[in-house]
Amino acid sequence: MTDQVKLAVAQMGATQNVAENLVRVLSVLDEAATQDVDVVVLPECVMSGYMFEDRAEAVSRAVTVNGPELADIARICREGQLHVVVGLLERGHDDDLYNTAVLVDDAGQLIGHYRKTHLPCLGVDRFVDRGTETPPVVATRHGNIGLAICYDLRFPETARSLALAGADIIAQPSTWPSEAAMLAEHFVPVRACENRVFVAVANRADEESGVSFMGRSQIVAPSGRRIAEADGESDCLLTAVVDLGDARDKRIVNVSGEYEVSLFADRRPELYGRITEQ
Repeated sequence: MTDQVKLAVAQMGATQNVAENLVRVLSVLDEAATQDVDVVVLPECVMSGYMFEDRAEAVSRAVTVNGPELADIARICREGQLHVVVGLLERGHDDDLYNTAVLVDDAGQLIGHYRKTHLPCLGVDRFVDRGTETPPVVATRHGNIGLAICYDLRFPETARSLALAGADIIAQPSTWPSEAAMLAEHFVPVRACENRVFVAVANRADEESGVSFMGRSQIVAPSGRRIAEADGESDCLLTAVVDLGDARDKRIVNVSGEYEVSLFADRRPELYGRITEQ
């Protein structure tokens, strides 16, 4: 595993046409490969669109994890030596429907799979089934990558659970609407800073069914400092070279022996039981 990783987030739009979306995704991944990116994060439901009116409409745009769409993405990952986190609507068994993020490695293998657990009353999340498994942390040769999706960011327990499981990077596919500006402005740097991890958020900057998405895709360092950020108007591929060692040291030392904090060692989990009470 190397400490230096070239991380990217793709700010890009989506339609409700899976074939069109796949062409866009493959083009972005080709661009990432030409820039020698190691890990790229794509937006939530970028393969399907998000603003559906009912479950049947959403199911018609869902894909399976062993279908041809992901096979094409896997091929690009192999050819371009990319690790990719991509958001999609997943059609499971017995017509189950999930808002899913998958991680494909540079050998073209699907090594991470997360079904969104926190569902807002918004867009397709009104109709999908709720994920029931803990968000995963996946060990790769480019660090430990934790998976979360959009609304999960509002719940500090998600990011903390990923950090406690060893995540160096939290990859967060999103569809932030324009009304949710506080997420880009405040939540992302706080989640990064309070957990001492890199947070990579890929959002959209387009419109779908009358809903505008605000862009503001970003990569944030464990210090809480934004090291790359997009505007709210255009598609782009943001990149940053990150040092994973910054995410593995949970200490902050301003003056040795006089002003030090250790964000994980100083925790008091025996006092936090109320957080998980029903």
